[in-house]
Amino acid sequence: MTVKGWDVVFRGDRLHADVLAAVLEAHGIKVEVFGDTGYSVAVNFTEARLLVPEGSAQAARDLINKAEN
Repeated sequence: MTVKGWDVVFRGDRLHADVLAAVLEAHGIKVEVFGDTGYSVAVNFTEARLLVPEGSAQAARDLINKAEN
């Protein structure tokens, strides 16, 4: 999936994507989460993608790397 003007900076389970989206938003980066919203019993492990505006992609990737390390 591609959206003109936006870059995918993460692909993975929805729960992980939601946490990373919160990190990016806390640092002032606009982010959209795309993926299923259906949750299982208490946890959602469906696949999701994080998209950010092209100009914010490198900063987003850097923050994601910091958050994961």
